[in-house]
Amino acid sequence: MITYKPKDVQDPRADFLEQAARLKAWCRHALRFWAERAVDPRGGYAELLNMDGTPDFAHMRRVRVQARQAYVYAHAAYLGWDEGAKPACDHAWNFLTGPGFTGGDFIAASETLPLGAKGCAHLVKGDGSIHDDMRDLYAQAFVLLAGAWRYRAFGDDTALSIAKEILGFIDKHMAAPNGGWYEALPAPASSVRRQNPHMHLFEAMLALYQATQDKLYLGYADRLFDLFRDVFFHRETGGVIEYFTPDWQPEQGVDNAQGGPLEPGHMMEWCWLLRSYEKASGVDVSLYANAMFDGGIRLGWNEKLELICNSVHIDGRPANSNLRSWGQTELIKASIAQAVAGDMDKLFYASAAIKAIFETYLNVPVLGGWADELDASGQVISATMPTSTFYHYFCAATEVDSFAQTLQTMP
Repeated sequence: MITYKPKDVQDPRADFLEQAARLKAWCRHALRFWAERAVDPRGGYAELLNMDGTPDFAHMRRVRVQARQAYVYAHAAYLGWDEGAKPACDHAWNFLTGPGFTGGDFIAASETLPLGAKGCAHLVKGDGSIHDDMRDLYAQAFVLLAGAWRYRAFGDDTALSIAKEILGFIDKHMAAPNGGWYEALPAPASSVRRQNPHMHLFEAMLALYQATQDKLYLGYADRLFDLFRDVFFHRETGGVIEYFTPDWQPEQGVDNAQGGPLEPGHMMEWCWLLRSYEKASGVDVSLYANAMFDGGIRLGWNEKLELICNSVHIDGRPANSNLRSWGQTELIKASIAQAVAGDMDKLFYASAAIKAIFETYLNVPVLGGWADELDASGQVISATMPTSTFYHYFCAATEVDSFAQTLQTMP
């Protein structure tokens, strides 16, 4: 087992509690910041902010980002973190289920799927007009996540109904006969299939189960866990294979030989999700969760920055040594998931990562914003703040705060 222990920390528990409070306070401020700066009066949220905090309302918008914002503010409302969270969530949800649900005329009508029958589109313009009405699995997964949390936070039956319709839609139109779901419509026979949309579908199914206690959703999670175990998991490295051919063989392209490169951030994300699945299902996932965490550190750890890199080749060679901020939030979540499962030594990673992100990504002139990417030496190389990243920061802050509360009750 790999264990990182900083020499200057005398009391790991107190250190974590201090860093947890710091991240929570930042996140609560960021909730107001993004609701004020990124909200477009015409509807929805800007795709990104400039580094001075001004919005770029002209930039094309990924519909899944609207779903992520709807999730963030629904969850924030559930926790009582921001009194303006409900209208902020509504603003994203209304744009998502309005302009975001347009297009899709290439999809056959279905009397049994009346609400979200055509799923959500891929790209819309700032004025709400459709730009790309492709239906990709990744985006549908985030609609499901947002719907689950609107139901959990507000008792929104319509949101749950829409989530059920989306699930019916992907089953009817996107299910692949050899397991999993196709990447997108109208091109279901994509030349490349990925684990990433399935990972987020796994996340959404767990959220729907937690919100409803309906075992239907746990059954979907079971199927996705089986797909992870039998197809995505790479035993030799403890990693997760990213790219596949249509028949689920690792893709052999120049940049992704043997289905790679591997992404340590996704390995951490799977570790966290597997532990959530373990809690919901009772299935022991230790073999896989431990392998994901240790593999991510072994392959991706930047010792100087105490953060993880973007990607590595399966043989261990660097592929992309830059460091996106979202990967660090997944490191934090995975560290806590491992600590909750009994490996308290992993808490060192969470504390160290929080300190590191405040010294790097969050060390920007605009409080509530962030730099998105660093090079291997720690220099900022990004020029904008993607709205999509808030989902990662917020989720990390909730996991940190939850475990901090647990720690405070322990002797």
